Amino acid sequence: MSFIKNVFKNFFESIQVGFYYICLVFSKGFFFYFYVISLFFEKIFHLSAFTKMKNYFKKEQANPVAFLMIVFFFYVGVFLHSYFYVDKSDIKYVDKEIIQEDVVQEKSIASDKETYNDNEVNLFRKYGKMDINQVDFSGLKQTNDEVKAWIMVDGTNVNYPVVQTDDNDFYLNHDIKKNPKASGWVFMDYRNSADLIDNNTIFYGHNLLNKTAFGSLSNAFTDKWFKNSNHYIVVRTEKVRYVYQVFSCYYINPEIYYLQTNFYRDSDYQEFLNILKSRSNYDFGLEVTSDDKIITLSTCTDDNKGRKVIHAKRIDI
Repeated sequence: MSFIKNVFKNFFESIQVGFYYICLVFSKGFFFYFYVISLFFEKIFHLSAFTKMKNYFKKEQANPVAFLMIVFFFYVGVFLHSYFYVDKSDIKYVDKEIIQEDVVQEKSIASDKETYNDNEVNLFRKYGKMDINQVDFSGLKQTNDEVKAWIMVDGTNVNYPVVQTDDNDFYLNHDIKKNPKASGWVFMDYRNSADLIDNNTIFYGHNLLNKTAFGSLSNAFTDKWFKNSNHYIVVRTEKVRYVYQVFSCYYINPEIYYLQTNFYRDSDYQEFLNILKSRSNYDFGLEVTSDDKIITLSTCTDDNKGRKVIHAKRIDI
């Protein structure tokens, strides 16, 4: 038994020492260039600052920990840029051109292939750059035949194609290209009609830290958005384009009540609408009746323990 123990001990010690020397070799090569650059500037400018830098890098050449720290902070910087940086230009606004159907149809003739083929790696940002007036559903369906609609929320980054499959699980961890991806995609409840004819059509998306997917819906829970936004949400399909206006937004613990899609009796539906409206953080001053069709946007709260929910009713423009 002691023999086996010693074998494992020597094995792990060898790995540890080997890793140390590998880092040491890399660190010498890495800091050598900084040392040479500092030496070069010292010779030219004769400043003590460059002398201190030269001496520091010369000393750190034999310190693998310093090299690892440089690598660590480099990757932290890449992570922060990739996942937290949000360009203000990503925020979309529903203007008059978007809610005028004749303008929408006229612009839809335009080709958007160049926009789809840009160099953006993040698919949410790639599609988020699209003009909703120029959405080409035939092109989208070549990427994913389960694309059913396009959704845009005023004053947020939400401007994406919407997919739908036969469950509410697949697109929690797959992107629009059906590749495994923790950030998932924006999708419609599998129980809903893709023609948006249900009492309550539900859309889901992750609350991502980089404000893509439904991460920027947090804007709708601020006084600034409430005062400055027109509260419009536009949903387009191949056949129709609808404008919705928000009448309720709130935080709530996970539940299934607000996720009901259809009602057999108008009285039950009206009671449902009244409850949704009473939950709202803001009074949008919008009447909602059993004659209305509504949409629901659902995502997780920042602590991932609750839900952020937005309800909007279809309006005539």
